[in-house]
Amino acid sequence: MSPLRKAAGVNAKAFIATVASLALVLGGGAMSVSAAPAPADTGFNETNAGVVKYQPYAPTEATRARQVNAPMSQKKADRLARIFGFDKDKAFTKKQYAKFISGKGRPDGYTKAEARKAAQLTRLSVEYLINTTGSTYTRIIDGEEVTVNLGSYGLIVSKDGMLRVPANCPDPSSPKFSDCSPVRQINWVLAPDAICDNPDLAKSPPAGVPCGYMGAWMRSNKAKGSLKELYTSAYAGEIGYASQSQDDAEISQLIYVERADGSAATVGVPVAPAMWILNYLLVYLLNPEAARFFPAYWASIPEEVVTAIQESDNGQVPYSEYMQYFTK
Repeated sequence: MSPLRKAAGVNAKAFIATVASLALVLGGGAMSVSAAPAPADTGFNETNAGVVKYQPYAPTEATRARQVNAPMSQKKADRLARIFGFDKDKAFTKKQYAKFISGKGRPDGYTKAEARKAAQLTRLSVEYLINTTGSTYTRIIDGEEVTVNLGSYGLIVSKDGMLRVPANCPDPSSPKFSDCSPVRQINWVLAPDAICDNPDLAKSPPAGVPCGYMGAWMRSNKAKGSLKELYTSAYAGEIGYASQSQDDAEISQLIYVERADGSAATVGVPVAPAMWILNYLLVYLLNPEAARFFPAYWASIPEEVVTAIQESDNGQVPYSEYMQYFTK
């Protein structure tokens, strides 16, 4: 559920400008990609840290084993939404959420297959982004069912057993997105009409992935208020930073954090403040009860795993070979 990127066939600057314009039209503030430098104690560079005033509310590094992959309480999740400018009453109702993730309520102009695809990508993206204690998933690794719990690292294990960052895409310049994570493919589902309808801003989306579906669905299913709330929240301010974070992270989608003592840590893009806040608001819009399972802390990826991902051709490594390095 990360923003559309230039490498995915979209001019990132045009996309950022479009979202900023939408925020202004809907009554929100202008987006700034040139905010003041990030506070030193975040450890993230300015791009990954995002909007300065929201940085104190993003995850901090886990300092105890029990904090790794720990979720938030519902009380904290709701408080963060208010701080980020999103009213819980504007989130999808349980009925709307169930309808959306089951492919129902299809808006005009989209096929049943496209509705099912949007629903599938949404379910998988949410599952990956809320992968913390109490919200795990399983994979068959070497013939055995293994529980995956990696949210604090900003990593996932795809259905083929490969360890990767959610936004990893082996060849992001290619229109073939079959090898890309659902969290990357869903960018098209989230795109505003100005992107989908303008041939100068976007190439054709991957086969079967419906461009602009989510916005169209909300307009057709009594959720226009939810759409407005999203674009007038912190989402509009973070999207420029989050988009640039992905551009800078390239195929591996790994980024670096400088601790106060001068040592370095490596994490996946999803736990950087800008991307974390952006994705958090998207999931909160869909289901506030699910959003509370976002990781409350980030944790450094073990060096052996970092090296393996960086040296791989596609930013992926077999989880079977590296799962022993993670907290279980």
